[in-house]
Amino acid sequence: MAKAKAWKLGSPGEPSFPGDFEIVKRAVLQLTDVVNNNNKYYGIELHRAGNAYRVFTHYGRTDDLETNPNAGAKESRYFDDLASADACYAQIYREKTAASKGYKEVSLASSKIGSHKARGTSSGQIDERTLEKIEGEKEKRAAIPKSTLPPGVQSMLQYVYDEATNALTSTVAAKITAHGIETPLGVLTIGQIERGEAILNDAFKVFEQRGTKAQAELSRLSSDFYSAIPHRLGRTRAEIQAAVLDSLEEFAAKQETLQLMRDMLQVNGEGGSVLYDSEIDAKYKALNCEIGWIEPGTGPWKEIADYVERSQIKSKSVKVRNVMTLKRAGEHDAFTDGIGNHRMLFHGSRIKNWVGILSRGILLPKIVVSMGVKRTDAGWLGNGIYFGDAACTSAFYTSPGKKGTRLMSVARVALGKTAEYTKITYGLNGPPEGFDSCHGVRNKPGTSSQFADDEYVVYRTQQQRLEYLVEFTA
Repeated sequence: MAKAKAWKLGSPGEPSFPGDFEIVKRAVLQLTDVVNNNNKYYGIELHRAGNAYRVFTHYGRTDDLETNPNAGAKESRYFDDLASADACYAQIYREKTAASKGYKEVSLASSKIGSHKARGTSSGQIDERTLEKIEGEKEKRAAIPKSTLPPGVQSMLQYVYDEATNALTSTVAAKITAHGIETPLGVLTIGQIERGEAILNDAFKVFEQRGTKAQAELSRLSSDFYSAIPHRLGRTRAEIQAAVLDSLEEFAAKQETLQLMRDMLQVNGEGGSVLYDSEIDAKYKALNCEIGWIEPGTGPWKEIADYVERSQIKSKSVKVRNVMTLKRAGEHDAFTDGIGNHRMLFHGSRIKNWVGILSRGILLPKIVVSMGVKRTDAGWLGNGIYFGDAACTSAFYTSPGKKGTRLMSVARVALGKTAEYTKITYGLNGPPEGFDSCHGVRNKPGTSSQFADDEYVVYRTQQQRLEYLVEFTA
């Protein structure tokens, strides 16, 4: 078959084609190559209008789309029959996805590249959860009355949502719109995030091997990861190469980013506009967590504030600003009643993580669960959920947001019979037989220990439930 001429859009002599055409098939391809400083997209479409056919392509540098949605080159190849057009489409797809070119097809709930008919439509294999969201977007939203939530709760909700959004969009090449998490190519799907997780796991297995060959493979898998999950990598060769996944910290950071993306998609719901909608009640409902306001200065507020501030051992820097009650749907009912020795303990986390924590609870450490590595966050008693009995200890794991305040929870923890440790013990997936929890005992006069602070660990989510959220400065 003779090679068809590629006409640039609007070039002199380009054959005419009806504006009301059908898209027979399409694909959106992405290539991020950290070795050769490539960050490119390539869209292919097969169009039919009566007995006329064309193969439409749109390609360019991905980061150009952020500032100019119409960037890139657009070309068309024209045919008189479907078989010839289909063969051309298949040939281009094979060439671009071959090992020599290295493009990967991405799945988008809503594409931002291609012909005018393709934009705003899905591309690739779309999972059922995303299809449900797309259908939900088609329904008109009813008017939402003015919020009846206490102003303090409204302020906190907006705070955690804003911090999560800023953390996500500053790392991933994406922005939050009414359609969802939009990359320069289009709206990401849950399935695409899962693809990124699979690539990250493969990369970690190579990372464990080390060596020269492993480094080359890490560069390739890093490129695949950024092709699946577009990141803000910079444009220079040095910036691109610096993005190679080759440290525990990098793997942990990317896992955290993917978890943040999952959390944000989860709270976005089937309507697909919670993150974008300014109505705070929709954001509150999406968390599926009861949040109650405790008026500052009242007896209940003083009780919790005093408990937090007086718990400090090494410093007295934690100052409570606001206190809210928490009751996560299902968590209270699932709490283990048969294990005694209940303690009110602290759990701190960066503000960007609180949308996820409030909506799905505290997760067992994923860096351990999926990769089997030693934690990098001082989790020295294996794969568990960690708590402290001193607010200053938990404050170490927090970060200030734009308001300058931080967040930690006060949780009821069923410790039961506790196994005490003075030596760091990696690899635990549960307490020793006959025990219900573990306690890393703090080093102090009379007790020689490798633990700088007291750490309490449970290995079942049913042994803890969130009861208070504390906003503080430190």
